[in-house]
Amino acid sequence: MPGNDITIRRALARDCDVILHHRRSMFAEMKEGGPHELDETVKVARPWLMTSMSNGTYQGWLAENGQGKVLAGAGVVVLSWPASPKNPENRRALIVNVYTEPDFRGQGLARRLMMTVLDWLKEQGFRSAALHASEAGRHLYEKLGFRATNEMQLRLE
Repeated sequence: MPGNDITIRRALARDCDVILHHRRSMFAEMKEGGPHELDETVKVARPWLMTSMSNGTYQGWLAENGQGKVLAGAGVVVLSWPASPKNPENRRALIVNVYTEPDFRGQGLARRLMMTVLDWLKEQGFRSAALHASEAGRHLYEKLGFRATNEMQLRLE
């Protein structure tokens, strides 16, 4: 386990670059896109992230050591969504950007971040949450109670 100098804190607007670094690194490690596509992803996501952080539809948390170095992060996008029988409210929580820097993996940081995210979701009254799992993260998410659903996707390119 990481030392006691690791803290979980809320992400702020000034953390936009590190959140986008995590997002780019996550996709790069999953081999989703080459350098140009990854750079374009960051470019397109930056104004969205800044707006979403300021209006509260993106909530983020970062794991930071005692020297202020960010080691890992996770976020939630709060989406306007029509109610359904299993989720009778007009919003949906999508967990995104769960990422730990390679040198700090295996120390429980992703678990701590996920527990922080799940606690926040419960405090906010969410009844469910969704995420897209990488192979590296699937085991953790299953241990936390996440289950595969019937969602399908079609690429319209």
